[in-house]
Amino acid sequence: MNIPEEFGKYLLLKKLSEDPLGETFRAGKAGNEGIEQVVLLRVFNGKGLDGERLWQRVSGRSGVHAALRSPNIGTGVDLGRVRSFPYAAYDYISGKSLAAVFARAARQFQPLPADHALLIAERLSLALAAAHETRVQDERVLHGFVVPHLVMVSNEGETRLLGFEVAPGLRELAAAGWRDDGVTNYLSPEALAGAPLGKADDVYSLGAILFELLTGERLPAGSPEALAAAIDAATLPNEGTPLPASIANLLKKSLTARDQRIADAVTWHKTLAKLMIDGQFSPTTFNLAFFMHNLFREEIERETQEIQAEKKLELPPRPVAPIVAAAPPPPDPREATGVRDGTLAGARSQVAVEAAPAGKGPWIGLAAVAALLLAGGGWYFFGRSAGQQAAAPVTEATPAPAVQAALPGAIVPAAVPAGPTPEELQAQIQQMFEARSKEMEAKLKTQYDDRIKLLQQQLEDSKKGPSEQERQRMERQAAVPEPAPAPVETRPAATRIEPPAPAPQQAAAPSSPPSGPAVPPNDKPAAVDKVASASVPPPSAPAPAPVRQQPQVQFGDLVQGGAGVVAPKLSSRLEPRYPPSAQRLNRAAQVDIKVLVDERGKVMDTERIGAKAGFGFDEAAMDAARRASFQPATKEGVRVKMWTTLRVAFKPQ
Repeated sequence: MNIPEEFGKYLLLKKLSEDPLGETFRAGKAGNEGIEQVVLLRVFNGKGLDGERLWQRVSGRSGVHAALRSPNIGTGVDLGRVRSFPYAAYDYISGKSLAAVFARAARQFQPLPADHALLIAERLSLALAAAHETRVQDERVLHGFVVPHLVMVSNEGETRLLGFEVAPGLRELAAAGWRDDGVTNYLSPEALAGAPLGKADDVYSLGAILFELLTGERLPAGSPEALAAAIDAATLPNEGTPLPASIANLLKKSLTARDQRIADAVTWHKTLAKLMIDGQFSPTTFNLAFFMHNLFREEIERETQEIQAEKKLELPPRPVAPIVAAAPPPPDPREATGVRDGTLAGARSQVAVEAAPAGKGPWIGLAAVAALLLAGGGWYFFGRSAGQQAAAPVTEATPAPAVQAALPGAIVPAAVPAGPTPEELQAQIQQMFEARSKEMEAKLKTQYDDRIKLLQQQLEDSKKGPSEQERQRMERQAAVPEPAPAPVETRPAATRIEPPAPAPQQAAAPSSPPSGPAVPPNDKPAAVDKVASASVPPPSAPAPAPVRQQPQVQFGDLVQGGAGVVAPKLSSRLEPRYPPSAQRLNRAAQVDIKVLVDERGKVMDTERIGAKAGFGFDEAAMDAARRASFQPATKEGVRVKMWTTLRVAFKPQ
């Protein structure tokens, strides 16, 4: 277990991301009983950022945390600085920044559907509208630095905007010359020019983000005319159709000059909400959450396990500062000269000693020394008799500071530290963990080496064939002929086996009839049965043929159809989303999707089979297949992975 790194009052549990603005961590606020609160810690230490200047601009904005209360705004916890790095802490959000969503969607060729794009933009504008209706010190709260790196999309499909408290400082740094294409492309031209913050600045950022949400491409730089041409040429990547006219018109009104732009975020939100209703879009947080889980499946599962482990994290106990009496003043530097007028620092204790009555001073000192000697002797005898062993060498007893101050001419030693500092304790613990890890690693390596040597020896032996002794034994067995099986005579149940005749002539003439009375079966001695059974050797049974063992099926193996295999079965209803463009054109299609179903019945991967249907049918079919649930495939009763095929049909209503 690694000891988390400390950052001010927080413990850095895991670094989540790094971008031009700085680093983002999952951090914990430590208390007496472990981690009291988990936060999303945004440290503004990006390349080229002037932390001192940023802190001077934002240090007085901690009141914004308490004022802003909206489901679409990150709940502020703390605003502070460690060394020269400002930071902002929020209630922890399990999700990804919008910049990370853009990057992953482009890398996996999974652009956001239009419904998801409009939902994120609508919630983002709703956060700005809620802030616009909030007043702090008689001023409306504006953002002024809306970029994807400060927008969080949770695993549950919710959108939250961060950075209201630090946005003015970041805007000022951008206007002063700090540039990064991954950030400044989303800011209005007047923000980069250093103009005062206006209500329409956030509208420009909303338009730039919505353009990238819909098209999967970053807004190009250029004049309003060039941006309008880019909007007309843009298409929806999932459907291959141009942007709807109403959406294109909203983007043009957002990405124009300030005097022609939509006035504020409140108006922009109302316009987009009406457009979504009239355009028959049906965005839901559930569908967006499903998209996030498909896009970040492994990260989400790993984060859940990490958070569960962090809840059980045992932190090293913080050392309690010992109660130390006030250190005595240093000895009078003029002790050797006999000057005791009390005018220098540290001479007050000496003056107090001389001011005591002449008859009591020596007796007090002698009494203190005697008490100290008695205490030391008692500890020495009783401690040793009890079998106590000191952890460090026993040093000579030193009089207590109070006793030393009472003795004339005594020199008071400097105060000794009470113990190792928390940093030293943490370093020692870390060294112990590292030493233990190296020891376990060396032990495992030795075991693996021994196992590899044994397997290599077995492989060499199998190549050499049987040994010389084994070969000779096999040759001897082959040279000795197998005895012919004795004929088995079938007799009735009452027939008995006669014992061999004692006379030699009787043995020579076995064909002569036996003489003497017959002996009943019950009167036959037990020895006769043994001799009879030993005289007839049992027939030798043929050696069984070696059975070739089939490899055992493991849980989660990827299998194909065959004997003992039961294919996965669809357990949920397919509900494909009918593409709006195809619905308007009254189009129909059917798409075959190849689906990889894991051992838990979840869809791991999808592939389209056959010709592309177009009009958004292929993407809608893939999306429906990813949302499907199955009964997992089995082989010999063991759950396994297996590919299967789904046919998604689209019929106009």
